[in-house]
Amino acid sequence: MEVGTEEHPYTSKLTITMHGNISSPYLPIFGNKCIAVKESTLDMHGVKREPTWTVMNETSLPGATEIKLTGQVDWVAGEEIAIAPTGFNPREGEKRIILAIDKSNPDIPVVTLDAPLDYKHFAMIQYYGDDFIDMRAEVGLLTRNVKYRGDPETSAPNQYGATIFLHSEGDDSLIARLEYIELTDVGQAFKIGRYAVHFHMIGAVHKSYCRGFGTHQSFNRAFTLHGTHYMRLINNVAYNVKGHVIFIEDAVEKKNLIQ
Repeated sequence: MEVGTEEHPYTSKLTITMHGNISSPYLPIFGNKCIAVKESTLDMHGVKREPTWTVMNETSLPGATEIKLTGQVDWVAGEEIAIAPTGFNPREGEKRIILAIDKSNPDIPVVTLDAPLDYKHFAMIQYYGDDFIDMRAEVGLLTRNVKYRGDPETSAPNQYGATIFLHSEGDDSLIARLEYIELTDVGQAFKIGRYAVHFHMIGAVHKSYCRGFGTHQSFNRAFTLHGTHYMRLINNVAYNVKGHVIFIEDAVEKKNLIQ
């Protein structure tokens, strides 16, 4: 399966929607409602986004309809962002749509949100002598031009979304080059092995990577590496994920890059 290439990403808009439920026909090992990859190559390349995430430039209080970012972004109105929680409650992350973005000062873009914030999001660097802790809330871009999702009608009510399951027996027996794609309504809750993206018992995957993802509303993790080595997970954003976001399953996995 090919959606663009590394050299020539897919530049139009594409949404791949997977339908099905827990009782749908089931592929042995791979399951259902999935892209199953065995002894083959999966290429999905959306338009590169820079950056996939940044941090807030100053603290925002409940009721705020604007936030200030740090550094230049290519984000535009109509796209969806996630703002990380900074309090004691991890459920205080928030998702908003960009109504407008003022880049007159490119180093401190000002984003107008589609709805006021419900929570405080702290953004300061705290110094302790020569040491410091960067406490600025992260802001991640979720929107991509290539989207992979479970059907919106049944996935969320049943917590049964789409998956990408990759399994071949033997080093480099498959290739998955996935970058700058959006995953939503993915993962299948309470099902072993049915994660949003699952590299399963392959061995070395020198030619594979996942980078620049915008993953949100996953009902079972975001990335799982099981019996897989030399994998690269780079500059990914994940929001509203049930369970571990990045799951290294057996502790035998080695030489993986998570950046």
